[in-house]
Amino acid sequence: MRTLLLVGMLAVSSSAWAQSPAPATECWPTNHIDKVVVQMADGSTRRGTLLCLGTEDLTLAEQSAVGRFRLADVRRIRKAPDAIWDGALIGAAIGVIPLVFGCPAECVLRVAGAYGLLGLAVDAISSNMDTIYRPTAGKRAAVGFRVRF
Repeated sequence: MRTLLLVGMLAVSSSAWAQSPAPATECWPTNHIDKVVVQMADGSTRRGTLLCLGTEDLTLAEQSAVGRFRLADVRRIRKAPDAIWDGALIGAAIGVIPLVFGCPAECVLRVAGAYGLLGLAVDAISSNMDTIYRPTAGKRAAVGFRVRF
Protein backbone atom coordinates (compact mmCIF):
# COMPACT_ATOMS: atom_id res chain seq x y z
CA MET A 1 0.00 0.00 0.00
CA ARG A 2 2.84 2.38 0.84
CA THR A 3 4.56 1.63 -2.45
CA LEU A 4 1.39 2.38 -4.39
CA LEU A 5 0.98 5.66 -2.52
CA LEU A 6 4.62 6.61 -3.22
CA VAL A 7 4.27 5.83 -6.94
CA GLY A 8 1.07 7.90 -7.09
CA MET A 9 2.74 10.87 -5.42
CA LEU A 10 5.71 10.73 -7.80
CA ALA A 11 3.44 10.50 -10.83
CA VAL A 12 1.49 13.58 -9.79
CA SER A 13 4.53 15.66 -8.86
CA SER A 14 6.58 14.80 -11.96
CA SER A 15 4.67 17.30 -14.11
CA ALA A 16 6.10 20.19 -12.08
CA TRP A 17 9.60 19.45 -13.45
CA ALA A 18 8.42 19.82 -17.04
CA GLN A 19 7.24 23.40 -16.70
CA SER A 20 8.78 25.99 -18.96
CA PRO A 21 10.67 28.94 -17.47
CA ALA A 22 8.86 32.19 -16.80
CA PRO A 23 8.67 34.66 -19.70
CA ALA A 24 11.02 37.64 -19.78
CA THR A 25 8.19 40.18 -19.36
CA GLU A 26 5.95 39.74 -16.37
CA CYS A 27 2.24 39.53 -16.95
CA TRP A 28 -0.22 39.06 -14.12
CA PRO A 29 -3.63 37.54 -14.79
CA THR A 30 -6.51 39.88 -14.01
CA ASN A 31 -9.27 37.33 -13.36
CA HIS A 32 -10.59 38.07 -16.85
CA ILE A 33 -12.11 41.49 -16.27
CA ASP A 34 -14.97 41.52 -18.74
CA LYS A 35 -15.89 44.57 -20.75
CA VAL A 36 -13.05 47.02 -20.55
CA VAL A 37 -12.48 50.10 -22.71
CA VAL A 38 -8.86 50.77 -23.65
CA GLN A 39 -8.12 54.28 -24.88
CA MET A 40 -4.96 54.28 -26.96
CA ALA A 41 -2.50 57.17 -27.22
CA ASP A 42 -3.37 57.66 -30.91
CA GLY A 43 -7.02 58.37 -29.99
CA SER A 44 -8.50 55.00 -30.97
CA THR A 45 -10.62 52.95 -28.57
CA ARG A 46 -10.60 49.18 -28.15
CA ARG A 47 -13.17 47.10 -26.27
CA GLY A 48 -12.76 43.60 -24.95
CA THR A 49 -11.79 41.41 -22.00
CA LEU A 50 -8.58 42.18 -20.14
CA LEU A 51 -6.73 38.89 -19.85
CA CYS A 52 -3.33 39.97 -18.60
CA LEU A 53 -1.79 43.21 -17.31
CA GLY A 54 1.99 43.42 -16.94
CA THR A 55 4.67 45.98 -16.31
CA GLU A 56 5.23 46.72 -20.00
CA ASP A 57 2.23 45.34 -21.90
CA LEU A 58 -1.33 44.05 -21.70
CA THR A 59 -3.31 41.30 -23.37
CA LEU A 60 -6.81 42.10 -24.56
CA ALA A 61 -9.30 39.59 -25.97
CA GLU A 62 -11.38 41.52 -28.48
CA GLN A 63 -14.40 40.19 -30.32
CA SER A 64 -12.41 38.82 -33.25
CA ALA A 65 -8.85 38.36 -31.95
CA VAL A 66 -6.52 38.48 -28.97
CA GLY A 67 -4.10 41.40 -29.05
CA ARG A 68 -1.03 42.34 -27.07
CA PHE A 69 -0.38 46.07 -26.62
CA ARG A 70 2.44 48.04 -25.03
CA LEU A 71 1.45 50.13 -22.01
CA ALA A 72 3.39 53.04 -23.51
CA ASP A 73 0.71 53.16 -26.24
CA VAL A 74 -2.21 53.13 -23.75
CA ARG A 75 -3.74 56.31 -22.35
CA ARG A 76 -6.27 54.68 -20.00
CA ILE A 77 -8.02 51.38 -19.21
CA ARG A 78 -11.52 51.62 -17.72
CA LYS A 79 -14.29 49.21 -16.96
CA ALA A 80 -17.10 49.51 -19.48
CA PRO A 81 -20.34 50.95 -18.09
CA ASP A 82 -23.03 48.44 -17.23
CA ALA A 83 -26.55 48.60 -18.64
CA ILE A 84 -29.02 50.77 -16.74
CA TRP A 85 -31.90 48.34 -17.11
CA ASP A 86 -30.50 46.06 -14.40
CA GLY A 87 -30.97 48.85 -11.82
CA ALA A 88 -34.63 49.10 -12.81
CA LEU A 89 -34.97 45.33 -12.54
CA ILE A 90 -33.41 45.26 -9.06
CA GLY A 91 -35.62 48.14 -7.91
CA ALA A 92 -38.75 46.45 -9.21
CA ALA A 93 -37.76 43.20 -7.51
CA ILE A 94 -37.47 45.03 -4.19
CA GLY A 95 -40.87 46.60 -4.82
CA VAL A 96 -42.50 43.17 -5.12
CA ILE A 97 -41.63 42.31 -1.48
CA PRO A 98 -44.98 43.66 -0.10
CA LEU A 99 -46.69 40.88 -2.08
CA VAL A 100 -45.32 38.44 0.50
CA PHE A 101 -47.11 40.31 3.28
CA GLY A 102 -50.48 40.12 1.55
CA CYS A 103 -50.75 43.59 0.05
CA PRO A 104 -53.22 43.99 -2.83
CA ALA A 105 -51.87 43.63 -6.37
CA GLU A 106 -52.59 47.27 -7.24
CA CYS A 107 -50.44 48.46 -4.33
CA VAL A 108 -47.64 46.07 -5.24
CA LEU A 109 -47.61 47.21 -8.88
CA ARG A 110 -47.39 50.86 -7.84
CA VAL A 111 -44.57 50.18 -5.37
CA ALA A 112 -42.70 47.99 -7.88
CA GLY A 113 -43.01 50.68 -10.54
CA ALA A 114 -41.79 53.40 -8.18
CA TYR A 115 -38.83 51.36 -6.98
CA GLY A 116 -38.08 50.36 -10.58
CA LEU A 117 -37.86 54.03 -11.59
CA LEU A 118 -35.73 54.78 -8.52
CA GLY A 119 -33.37 51.91 -9.38
CA LEU A 120 -33.17 53.14 -12.98
CA ALA A 121 -32.26 56.66 -11.82
CA VAL A 122 -29.62 55.47 -9.35
CA ASP A 123 -28.04 53.16 -11.94
CA ALA A 124 -28.03 55.93 -14.55
CA ILE A 125 -26.25 58.29 -12.15
CA SER A 126 -23.52 55.83 -11.13
CA SER A 127 -21.87 54.56 -14.30
CA ASN A 128 -19.38 52.22 -12.52
CA MET A 129 -16.61 53.14 -14.96
CA ASP A 130 -13.68 52.56 -12.62
CA THR A 131 -10.22 53.31 -13.99
CA ILE A 132 -8.01 50.22 -13.97
CA TYR A 133 -4.84 51.76 -15.41
CA ARG A 134 -3.59 55.27 -16.12
CA PRO A 135 0.08 56.06 -16.74
CA THR A 136 1.77 58.10 -14.02
CA ALA A 137 4.13 60.06 -16.30
CA GLY A 138 2.94 63.52 -17.29
CA LYS A 139 0.35 63.99 -14.56
CA ARG A 140 -1.58 67.22 -14.59
CA ALA A 141 -3.08 69.03 -11.65
CA ALA A 142 -6.85 68.77 -11.43
CA VAL A 143 -9.65 69.42 -8.98
CA GLY A 144 -12.71 67.23 -8.80
CA PHE A 145 -15.47 66.10 -6.48
CA ARG A 146 -17.86 63.22 -6.29
CA VAL A 147 -21.21 62.95 -4.52
CA ARG A 148 -22.19 59.51 -3.29
CA PHE A 149 -25.27 58.36 -1.49
